[in-house]
Amino acid sequence: MTRTDESRRRRELLSKLLEYSADHGLSEVSLRPLSAAVGSSPRMLLYFFGSKEGLVREVHRHAREVQLALLSDALGDKLAAGSRADALRALWEWLSDPAHHNVVRFFFESYARSLHAREDAWEGFGETSVREWLPHIRRALGSSDAEATLVLAALRGLMLDLLATGDAERVHAGFESLVAGLPVEPA
Repeated sequence: MTRTDESRRRRELLSKLLEYSADHGLSEVSLRPLSAAVGSSPRMLLYFFGSKEGLVREVHRHAREVQLALLSDALGDKLAAGSRADALRALWEWLSDPAHHNVVRFFFESYARSLHAREDAWEGFGETSVREWLPHIRRALGSSDAEATLVLAALRGLMLDLLATGDAERVHAGFESLVAGLPVEPA
């Protein structure tokens, strides 16, 4: 296998692993069923990722990379238009879309695990996620760190509520209340 082939196969595996993780999580899975589910072998997963911990770290990194790309896409046109409310609505539309709920569930599983992680695959996931999202939120809103932090925390809280209850109407109304509470001009 050439380096290009290896790189391509690794990217394919990461995509399949992320898809599997979004549907099933990674907390309790062992390499044998995981490798079968993604069309590989435990030996190949270890070859590409070194260990199960290395695999989990790479899936997390890849998941954050995919989310940031989607975040940029969701906000792209709205940023150019300059409407804070429209930018936030574009982001909320993407986050609250039922097609993304499995990815968002995987995010929250990883985030929660990172709160207790000490030197394992989940360590630092939550902090890294916050640090990666804040600049995008700040830029979309033309806001301060404090306002971006409040909006990010509110969005994540609303998503947790939506995933937990399925009460889309109430949660969407809560989101609209958040938008209505933002100053028209950046802080």
